[in-house]
Amino acid sequence: MIRSVLGPSALTVSALMAAFVAGASPGHAQEAQADTFVTMEEISVPIIDASRVEGVLRVSIILQARDAEGAAGLARRMPELRAAGLGAAIEFARLHASPFTPVDVRKLSAQLTPALISVDAGIARVLIVKVSALAA
Repeated sequence: MIRSVLGPSALTVSALMAAFVAGASPGHAQEAQADTFVTMEEISVPIIDASRVEGVLRVSIILQARDAEGAAGLARRMPELRAAGLGAAIEFARLHASPFTPVDVRKLSAQLTPALISVDAGIARVLIVKVSALAA
């Protein structure tokens, strides 16, 4: 059995970096550096329908800053970023989520991205790396 010394968030960032750099053109690959990614703790919000909790929506997000200095700023503003992400996720869950249908990640991204960028304009991209809607 092979074990990694990296934690789950480090593995996620490593896999994301490998996929990002592999898909980028040679000139663009130098722009993506591991120190520009900031992992946000998972956001979990209730899926409510007809005044009942039907399930839970879980979203894992990685924020990409424009540079390493911006990433440090994102880490310092994480409570504000989580609050904005939580508000956007609650609104999405209220309007568009169900534990019985697939999550429309494009719609979710369209709601999360502007909410997070309004907190810190240093965000280059909001990457949704894991999403699930589970019944209660």
